[in-house]
Amino acid sequence: CHETAVRVAAYILGEFGFLIAERPGMSGEDQFRVLHQHWHNCDGQTRALLITTYAKLANLYEECRPLVAPVLAKTRNSVDVEIQQRSAEYSAMREAFSPESVEDLLREMPPFEDRRQSALEQRLREKEGEDSAAVTKAARPSAAQQQRAAQAAAAARAAEEAAAQAEKEQAQQGQAMNGEGEHEDQEEAPRKAYDNEEESTAASTPPV
Repeated sequence: CHETAVRVAAYILGEFGFLIAERPGMSGEDQFRVLHQHWHNCDGQTRALLITTYAKLANLYEECRPLVAPVLAKTRNSVDVEIQQRSAEYSAMREAFSPESVEDLLREMPPFEDRRQSALEQRLREKEGEDSAAVTKAARPSAAQQQRAAQAAAAARAAEEAAAQAEKEQAQQGQAMNGEGEHEDQEEAPRKAYDNEEESTAASTPPV
């Protein structure tokens, strides 16, 4: 379960993390640190995926490059061939290609287009034609596909709500801390006034 969660998080942040990078506590550096804290508890396959995510983060955020470079330098000598190859390729990429080419190579993956057709759809297209009612009905998403689409949309909404709730809680904590500071200042003011009055009285009293 832990491995799967780290892999999913690594892929999503590597591909779409830039969408939340402007929010407090979600910068590129924060995303790197959140992922890298799991490095020592992951297997080779997960680490290989993390290295790709690190390369994408370093490409997007300049502040991540000093953090990612030591990881790539260390893993270039890894006994795991997949980790070693990815580290060596990503390390050499900036020397071998222009910045524009590197950016193109490491940009987010294009959306997947499923153009596969079932044997039934192919037969119907050949027999009935492209615009027939039978072809339209066969190409319509199945109940399972519609359910998966609905689940994906619900998951996206839940993620947005969770991010909004986290941002709201952080703002409330900031307000609470500011309120405590103002309360301490209000308590400190009478003490300062009393101390100043004592000093003034002592200074005005002539020595005996």
